[in-house]
Amino acid sequence: MSETRGFNRFSKGLVVFVSSLLALSAWFYFLDGFPSETKIVEIPQGLGLSAIAEKLEGEGVVRKAEVLFFSAFLSGTHRKLKHGEYVFSAGEAPYTVHRKLRRGEVSLKRVTFPEGITLVQMAQILDASQIVSQEEFLAVAENSEYSTKKLDVDVSSLEGFLFPDTYFFARDCSAEKVIETMLDRFREVYATLGIASPQPDIKEIVTIASLIEKETAFPAERPLVSAVIRNRLRKGMKLEFDPTVIYALGEKFDGNIRKKDLSFPSPYNTYVVSGLPPGPIAAPGLDSIRAALEPAGVDYLYFVANGGGRHFFSTTYRDHLNAVNQVLKKPK
Repeated sequence: MSETRGFNRFSKGLVVFVSSLLALSAWFYFLDGFPSETKIVEIPQGLGLSAIAEKLEGEGVVRKAEVLFFSAFLSGTHRKLKHGEYVFSAGEAPYTVHRKLRRGEVSLKRVTFPEGITLVQMAQILDASQIVSQEEFLAVAENSEYSTKKLDVDVSSLEGFLFPDTYFFARDCSAEKVIETMLDRFREVYATLGIASPQPDIKEIVTIASLIEKETAFPAERPLVSAVIRNRLRKGMKLEFDPTVIYALGEKFDGNIRKKDLSFPSPYNTYVVSGLPPGPIAAPGLDSIRAALEPAGVDYLYFVANGGGRHFFSTTYRDHLNAVNQVLKKPK
């Protein structure tokens, strides 16, 4: 009789315990959250579980810090919650909050790098987006030893090899992570060109592509500019491309190229040096890379902007001068 009574008490106690556990689980998984609006919360590095739980309660993401604290502690994940910037949706349950922190599902910032952008300009965009500081990014991207190792090509920096595209990065991402992502994209795009063996000099191709990118925005003109570059190089003529002067001047460039700038001493100034500059001057897009590989079959040696965004192309210097005079006579 006493054994039966004891068993009944145990059974009732077990039912109460299981019911309480189910109620607590339901509270944690579904019922306790429900913030009234989307919240963006920054979890600093080094913040402990208790402080994280209290911060999320203070931000209105969870109603009770204890719910998040005990769930993480009892599951053994209290040392695995990751820092970063998180977005918590309206109506999000504590379970999903806990899961995001455990998996490190931080919010991502969208950043777009246009074609023809330089490393310095990329650094400025990343800094303004709070992804990585300008100084940190350039310290890695302009490191010749790091760049040469990553490309397996002797280069002074990664200028031209970080592909211009739209990316999604976490706030305070490392410079190495950003660069690896952009390098992977470059390799992916370059592979789509289906280049047969023997492989051309990738540094030369990207350098030519960067000149094409800076000279024209019109796809139909890119193979023509590529042909001019190839033809002038073949004849031993200096390229004399204005964008190389601008790149050489760097911060000294004020928006106008003056006659004295054409003699600015720099290995990148193609008015001064013969041949190609020592490396790319910008990040070329796919069309420019393709044009560098496939120049048009023409004998053009010169081109000049026609004032409408496009160019006049010429084979002889006389025809080039006529084109220049035609442009100068156009009403402004």
